[in-house]
Amino acid sequence: MKFLVILICLIVNYLWLKDFDRFNDGWFFRFRCRVEDWASSLVEKIPLGWLAAFVLIYALPLLALALILFIAAGSVFGLVTMMVHILVLLVAFDRTQPGQLAKSFLEKWGEGDMVACIEFLKQEFNAGNLPNADDRDGIGKYFSKQLAYRSFEKMFVLFFWYMCAGALGILFSYISYQLRDSHREQQLQKQVDFINLIIQILEWIPLRLLALTFSLAGNFVQCFENVRASFWRFSIEISNADLLYGYANCAASGMVINSAAKEGVNTEAEDGEAAEIQAILGLLERSQAIWLSVLALITIVDL
Repeated sequence: MKFLVILICLIVNYLWLKDFDRFNDGWFFRFRCRVEDWASSLVEKIPLGWLAAFVLIYALPLLALALILFIAAGSVFGLVTMMVHILVLLVAFDRTQPGQLAKSFLEKWGEGDMVACIEFLKQEFNAGNLPNADDRDGIGKYFSKQLAYRSFEKMFVLFFWYMCAGALGILFSYISYQLRDSHREQQLQKQVDFINLIIQILEWIPLRLLALTFSLAGNFVQCFENVRASFWRFSIEISNADLLYGYANCAASGMVINSAAKEGVNTEAEDGEAAEIQAILGLLERSQAIWLSVLALITIVDL
């Protein structure tokens, strides 16, 4: 059932109107604010009072989903359970396909409007520490890194934890990323570190698996050497976005030139960044196909 759920969600996600926001994540920020406001008195009385709020933020949605799955179990030959799984996965999935993100960015890039490119990064990635508008090369690399990491956290991480823990694994991942992104101004540093630790744990295995997939889908030698050098690193100080971008660059070595030749651009000029974006996008698409093939084989073996 899990492979079928993933396939249906990918099809729905691909065919849905790109300008129609299916699900608004704003509810989570309101939910988080209410729980933290309710638990604010504990923060002053108990040293780990802030942790109690986080436990509630995780526990309430997870318990609600577990109850729904328990009630739906076995109903209508499992179709109700499947629909719940599909809904949860669609909520967690990215609202925009990676290909559409790259297309929209490259349109602005091709026009040479770097201010519009920066506004696009702010809008789509909630980006901070952006390059200056006159740093065209830096803007292109920044988008490449964000494209790779967003595809990773919105797709590959979800695939992995859905296969391991079902809909509850998806919801746990979704809550973790929302806690990171829906921060409040008065958020404590220990809260930030706690969220980062959870995300590092969630991403550690999927990141290594995706890096190995990059090796198969791209330049095996360079990517695998990079993976082997950093395979066992684990720290909240490490940026998984930087690691993944490094793996993707190694895997796409040589592909940038081929992509540029196919598009008829000059890699020695500024359009080389556009070729890199296309190469990384192609790498992500091939990696997705590999993961889906493996998931299909796992499903067949389980049967």
